Amino acid sequence: MTEPSTRRNRPYAPRMSPEERREQLLDATLQVIVTQGIHKVSMDSVAKEAGVTRPVVYGIFTDANDLLRASLDHESQFIQGQLAELFPRIDMTDPLGSAITLLDGFLHVVRAAPDRWRAAFAMVDSVTPAYRRRVEQTRSQLIELLEGLLSGGVQDGRLISGTDVEMLARTLFALVWDYGRITLAEPDRFPPERIVAFARERISGLLVQ
Repeated sequence: MTEPSTRRNRPYAPRMSPEERREQLLDATLQVIVTQGIHKVSMDSVAKEAGVTRPVVYGIFTDANDLLRASLDHESQFIQGQLAELFPRIDMTDPLGSAITLLDGFLHVVRAAPDRWRAAFAMVDSVTPAYRRRVEQTRSQLIELLEGLLSGGVQDGRLISGTDVEMLARTLFALVWDYGRITLAEPDRFPPERIVAFARERISGLLVQ
Protein backbone atom coordinates (compact mmCIF):
# COMPACT_ATOMS: atom_id res chain seq x y z
CA MET A 1 0.00 0.00 0.00
CA THR A 2 1.51 3.28 -1.07
CA GLU A 3 1.55 6.26 1.23
CA PRO A 4 -0.27 9.40 0.11
CA SER A 5 2.08 11.93 -1.40
CA THR A 6 2.91 14.97 0.70
CA ARG A 7 1.87 18.28 -0.86
CA ARG A 8 4.25 21.15 -0.43
CA ASN A 9 2.64 24.25 0.97
CA ARG A 10 2.80 27.11 -1.49
CA PRO A 11 2.65 30.80 -0.58
CA TYR A 12 -0.94 31.91 -0.51
CA ALA A 13 -1.62 35.40 -1.83
CA PRO A 14 -4.58 36.98 -0.03
CA ARG A 15 -7.21 38.27 -2.39
CA MET A 16 -6.66 41.92 -3.27
CA SER A 17 -7.98 44.34 -5.83
CA PRO A 18 -5.62 44.97 -8.78
CA GLU A 19 -4.82 48.41 -7.34
CA GLU A 20 -3.97 46.97 -3.92
CA ARG A 21 -1.89 44.20 -5.46
CA ARG A 22 -0.01 46.72 -7.58
CA GLU A 23 0.85 48.81 -4.52
CA GLN A 24 1.97 45.70 -2.64
CA LEU A 25 4.28 44.66 -5.46
CA LEU A 26 5.69 48.16 -5.87
CA ASP A 27 6.43 48.30 -2.15
CA ALA A 28 8.18 44.94 -2.48
CA THR A 29 10.18 46.27 -5.42
CA LEU A 30 11.29 49.22 -3.31
CA GLN A 31 12.53 46.86 -0.60
CA VAL A 32 14.48 44.81 -3.15
CA ILE A 33 16.17 47.97 -4.43
CA VAL A 34 17.03 49.16 -0.91
CA THR A 35 18.28 45.84 0.44
CA GLN A 36 19.77 44.18 -2.66
CA GLY A 37 20.27 46.85 -5.30
CA ILE A 38 18.39 47.86 -8.43
CA HIS A 39 20.16 45.16 -10.48
CA LYS A 40 18.44 42.51 -8.36
CA VAL A 41 14.90 43.55 -9.34
CA SER A 42 13.24 40.58 -11.08
CA MET A 43 9.88 38.85 -11.09
CA ASP A 44 11.33 36.19 -8.77
CA SER A 45 12.91 38.57 -6.25
CA VAL A 46 9.80 40.73 -6.03
CA ALA A 47 7.51 37.71 -5.68
CA LYS A 48 9.70 36.39 -2.86
CA GLU A 49 9.78 39.77 -1.11
CA ALA A 50 5.99 40.12 -1.37
CA GLY A 51 5.39 36.53 -0.26
CA VAL A 52 3.50 35.59 -3.41
CA THR A 53 4.04 33.33 -6.42
CA ARG A 54 5.40 34.47 -9.77
CA PRO A 55 1.99 34.17 -11.51
CA VAL A 56 0.64 36.78 -9.08
CA VAL A 57 3.34 39.21 -10.20
CA TYR A 58 2.77 38.36 -13.86
CA GLY A 59 -0.92 39.07 -13.31
CA ILE A 60 -0.04 42.76 -12.79
CA PHE A 61 3.20 43.30 -14.72
CA THR A 62 4.31 41.85 -18.03
CA ASP A 63 8.01 41.44 -17.16
CA ALA A 64 10.80 42.81 -14.97
CA ASN A 65 11.27 45.86 -17.19
CA ASP A 66 7.60 46.74 -16.85
CA LEU A 67 7.85 46.26 -13.09
CA LEU A 68 10.93 48.46 -12.82
CA ARG A 69 9.42 51.21 -14.97
CA ALA A 70 6.31 51.25 -12.78
CA SER A 71 8.49 51.42 -9.68
CA LEU A 72 10.49 54.33 -11.08
CA ASP A 73 7.27 56.19 -11.90
CA HIS A 74 5.81 55.46 -8.48
CA GLU A 75 8.86 56.59 -6.52
CA SER A 76 9.61 59.65 -8.62
CA GLN A 77 6.01 60.88 -8.25
CA PHE A 78 6.20 60.43 -4.49
CA ILE A 79 9.52 62.26 -4.25
CA GLN A 80 8.43 65.10 -6.51
CA GLY A 81 5.34 65.50 -4.35
CA GLN A 82 7.53 65.78 -1.24
CA LEU A 83 9.81 68.35 -2.86
CA ALA A 84 6.86 70.38 -4.18
CA GLU A 85 5.74 70.92 -0.59
CA LEU A 86 8.96 72.85 0.03
CA PHE A 87 8.34 75.50 -2.62
CA PRO A 88 5.61 77.52 -0.83
CA ARG A 89 8.03 78.11 2.07
CA ILE A 90 10.47 80.00 -0.14
CA ASP A 91 10.78 83.78 0.35
CA MET A 92 12.26 85.30 -2.78
CA THR A 93 13.34 88.42 -0.84
CA ASP A 94 15.54 86.46 1.57
CA PRO A 95 18.18 84.35 -0.23
CA LEU A 96 19.99 83.17 2.91
CA GLY A 97 16.85 82.32 4.85
CA SER A 98 15.33 80.59 1.84
CA ALA A 99 18.45 78.50 1.17
CA ILE A 100 18.46 77.34 4.79
CA THR A 101 14.71 76.67 4.70
CA LEU A 102 15.13 74.58 1.55
CA LEU A 103 17.99 72.57 3.09
CA ASP A 104 16.18 72.00 6.38
CA GLY A 105 12.98 70.96 4.61
CA PHE A 106 14.85 68.61 2.29
CA LEU A 107 16.66 66.89 5.16
CA HIS A 108 13.40 66.33 7.01
CA VAL A 109 11.53 64.87 4.01
CA VAL A 110 14.50 62.55 3.43
CA ARG A 111 14.44 61.40 7.05
CA ALA A 112 10.64 60.98 6.93
CA ALA A 113 10.83 58.46 4.06
CA PRO A 114 14.30 56.87 4.36
CA ASP A 115 13.70 53.78 2.21
CA ARG A 116 12.34 55.81 -0.67
CA TRP A 117 15.26 58.20 -0.58
CA ARG A 118 17.82 55.42 -0.23
CA ALA A 119 16.30 53.94 -3.36
CA ALA A 120 16.34 57.35 -5.06
CA PHE A 121 20.03 57.88 -4.33
CA ALA A 122 20.80 54.32 -5.42
CA MET A 123 18.87 54.69 -8.67
CA VAL A 124 20.54 58.00 -9.47
CA ASP A 125 23.86 56.15 -9.33
CA SER A 126 22.53 53.36 -11.53
CA VAL A 127 22.61 53.21 -15.31
CA THR A 128 18.84 53.58 -15.69
CA PRO A 129 18.36 56.33 -18.32
CA ALA A 130 14.63 56.74 -17.67
CA TYR A 131 15.11 57.44 -13.98
CA ARG A 132 18.08 59.69 -14.61
CA ARG A 133 15.91 61.85 -16.87
CA ARG A 134 13.24 62.15 -14.20
CA VAL A 135 15.76 63.06 -11.54
CA GLU A 136 17.44 65.59 -13.79
CA GLN A 137 14.09 67.33 -14.33
CA THR A 138 13.63 67.68 -10.57
CA ARG A 139 17.23 68.79 -10.13
CA SER A 140 16.81 71.45 -12.81
CA GLN A 141 13.70 72.81 -11.10
CA LEU A 142 15.49 73.15 -7.78
CA ILE A 143 18.58 74.71 -9.35
CA GLU A 144 16.40 77.23 -11.19
CA LEU A 145 14.68 78.05 -7.90
CA LEU A 146 18.06 78.65 -6.24
CA GLU A 147 19.20 80.78 -9.17
CA GLY A 148 16.10 82.93 -8.81
CA LEU A 149 16.79 83.44 -5.11
CA LEU A 150 20.45 84.25 -5.70
CA SER A 151 19.66 86.64 -8.56
CA GLY A 152 17.43 88.59 -6.18
CA GLY A 153 20.36 88.74 -3.79
CA VAL A 154 22.58 90.17 -6.53
CA GLN A 155 20.06 92.92 -7.22
CA ASP A 156 20.00 93.80 -3.52
CA GLY A 157 23.80 93.83 -3.34
CA ARG A 158 23.96 90.90 -0.96
CA LEU A 159 26.21 88.61 -2.99
CA ILE A 160 29.97 88.76 -3.19
CA SER A 161 30.90 90.93 -6.15
CA GLY A 162 31.57 89.00 -9.33
CA THR A 163 29.86 85.81 -8.15
CA ASP A 164 28.80 83.39 -10.91
CA VAL A 165 25.18 82.91 -9.81
CA GLU A 166 24.55 79.83 -11.94
CA MET A 167 27.62 78.05 -10.58
CA LEU A 168 26.78 79.08 -7.01
CA ALA A 169 23.24 77.69 -7.41
CA ARG A 170 24.63 74.38 -8.65
CA THR A 171 27.16 74.29 -5.80
CA LEU A 172 24.44 74.85 -3.22
CA PHE A 173 22.26 72.17 -4.80
CA ALA A 174 25.14 69.68 -4.77
CA LEU A 175 25.65 70.39 -1.06
CA VAL A 176 21.94 69.96 -0.30
CA TRP A 177 21.82 66.66 -2.22
CA ASP A 178 24.95 65.32 -0.54
CA TYR A 179 23.70 66.34 2.89
CA GLY A 180 20.60 64.25 2.20
CA ARG A 181 22.83 61.25 1.55
CA ILE A 182 24.90 61.60 4.71
CA THR A 183 21.94 62.15 7.03
CA LEU A 184 20.61 58.78 5.86
CA ALA A 185 23.97 57.03 5.92
CA GLU A 186 24.88 58.23 9.45
CA PRO A 187 21.72 59.67 11.04
CA ASP A 188 23.12 59.85 14.58
CA ARG A 189 26.37 61.50 13.53
CA PHE A 190 24.78 63.91 11.02
CA PRO A 191 21.31 64.93 12.26
CA PRO A 192 19.55 67.74 10.32
CA GLU A 193 20.23 70.21 13.16
CA ARG A 194 24.00 69.78 12.86
CA ILE A 195 23.95 70.06 9.09
CA VAL A 196 21.71 73.14 9.08
CA ALA A 197 23.83 74.93 11.71
CA PHE A 198 26.97 74.34 9.65
CA ALA A 199 25.29 75.31 6.39
CA ARG A 200 23.87 78.51 7.88
CA GLU A 201 27.39 79.66 8.74
CA ARG A 202 28.95 78.62 5.43
CA ILE A 203 26.15 79.71 3.13
CA SER A 204 26.00 83.12 4.78
CA GLY A 205 29.69 83.53 3.92
CA LEU A 206 28.85 82.89 0.26
CA LEU A 207 25.80 85.13 0.11
CA VAL A 208 26.69 88.13 2.27
CA GLN A 209 29.36 90.66 1.41
